Amino acid sequence: MTAELLAGIRVVEMTEVWAGPMAGSFLGDLGADVIKVESFPRNSMTRPLVAGLGAGEGEGPPYERSGIHHLSNRNKRNLTLNVRCESGAEALHRLLASADVFFEGYSAGTVERIGFGWDVLRARHPRLSYIAMPGWGAEGPYRGYVTLGSGLDSASGHTAVRGYPDRPMEDTPPIYHSDATGALTLVFAAITALLRREQTGEGSSVDLSQIEAMTWQLPGLFAEWTMNRRLPERLGNRDPHIVPHGCYRAAGGEAGPDDSWVVLAAEDDRQWAALASAAGNPEWAADGHPWATVPGRLGARDAIDGALREFAQSDTAEAIAERVQAAGAIAAPVIAPWSVLSDPQHAARQWLQTVEHPHAGVKVFAGFPWRIAPDASSWDRTCGLVGEHNAEVLGELGYSGPEIAALRQEGVIGEAYGEG
Repeated sequence: MTAELLAGIRVVEMTEVWAGPMAGSFLGDLGADVIKVESFPRNSMTRPLVAGLGAGEGEGPPYERSGIHHLSNRNKRNLTLNVRCESGAEALHRLLASADVFFEGYSAGTVERIGFGWDVLRARHPRLSYIAMPGWGAEGPYRGYVTLGSGLDSASGHTAVRGYPDRPMEDTPPIYHSDATGALTLVFAAITALLRREQTGEGSSVDLSQIEAMTWQLPGLFAEWTMNRRLPERLGNRDPHIVPHGCYRAAGGEAGPDDSWVVLAAEDDRQWAALASAAGNPEWAADGHPWATVPGRLGARDAIDGALREFAQSDTAEAIAERVQAAGAIAAPVIAPWSVLSDPQHAARQWLQTVEHPHAGVKVFAGFPWRIAPDASSWDRTCGLVGEHNAEVLGELGYSGPEIAALRQEGVIGEAYGEG
């Protein structure tokens, strides 16, 4: 079973893509009863209606086989609702009356327009904590802007300092780090709101700006400007204070003959002497050599990189790394993506999870970000089907069988896209 830290807590989630859904999964991992409310009849962005658009192999509709949707939607129950109609809105209010936390990930103002703003929630559900996680926050000139992780990546400045200095910035591929920071920040906010309710008896409203959560991940870069008036530069694999610090092409390895690389670094003179010895050139660290000191190495970065490129070409990435590590310096091969699945560290901790899904089949997914003794982390619920728990959840809220059937007939709920 999952951890039991949040056992007895009910969380209602209305989010899409990754940041919000992953936060819901984390809360479910901690033992909360997470009920994911999906829009109906419109499909979620990560539930493709056409095969090939993110849907893996398997039987059944494509929207039940999306990899990103499966990864970020474990340990939840699934309810579909058309909350824009009166009966759907009433069903959501009945659900929120039973909940402790409600969070949504739409642009600012969206839930207010459909009648679920904080003023309404506070009046009807005074013990409920509400968390909004719009990209830009609930206030300010950007409040209504819609964005995804790639937009936050750029706006935070992360894109500007990532990549190689000799390549155009537009060649830097986007990442979605902000989804991860947003997800974890929401977990902190939810637990904090629950603790506050223990003291006051009242719920809280949390305005979680994802761009602000992301920007907090870059304190050194902002300090470089605010304190030193220096714009951070793109350094590739280099470090401004450490030489050597780079990634060098090796003569083959597990990643293949043409794409094997090894990372080498030396933070101090002792590590540099070890690296020089492993490279067969102990004289690089001898007294009087221009590279023997930190200042000397900082001034000879290009020459040292050239020497280490030649050294890396003398053997496989794994052999180079093993030799340098044994000598006492920093080294590691750059592993191929598929090597994650066979990583001995993951295997020793049994981190990867094998999950069976009725439509996607048996798949291996990333595990949990923590271990909490004495509870054993587990994937109790695989990614739910569309509306899989409609009858179960609505029944808990007091709806009778005929009433649930009527909601289905009216298109308020459904178990497949295209029904409404």
